[in-house]
Amino acid sequence: MPKTIINMVEARYLAEIYRYLERSEKPTTGTLANIFKVKPASAVDVLNRLSSKQLVRKAGWGKFVLTPKGVELASSIIRNHRVLETYFHRELEIPPDVACAEAAKIDLLVGRTVVDRLWARLDNPTKCIHGWPM
Repeated sequence: MPKTIINMVEARYLAEIYRYLERSEKPTTGTLANIFKVKPASAVDVLNRLSSKQLVRKAGWGKFVLTPKGVELASSIIRNHRVLETYFHRELEIPPDVACAEAAKIDLLVGRTVVDRLWARLDNPTKCIHGWPM
């Protein structure tokens, strides 16, 4: 199966929807527009692109959920992010908010091998610096 190509904006939307999933919630397009400080139409545009890539599907009026393929990709991005921010905080002594912001710049780009090795270097933590599961 060919690899799905997404950009950083699409990755942020996937990750945010995944975070809602962790809390057993479904974000609305309005919620996502507020989070990303864009107009609802812009949020819908990103969601439609993700839908065309079969990463999200509509789940009622103004609501989207991740497809199994979307869950797989989003969980990978989230894991990368959490390992990176934890590494930056613990090993480089970067404050949590800065570590999180820096991890967000590269979490989509870092490969699994690098993230797995960082995770092992951290002694395989089960939670990130914010208390969320790895």
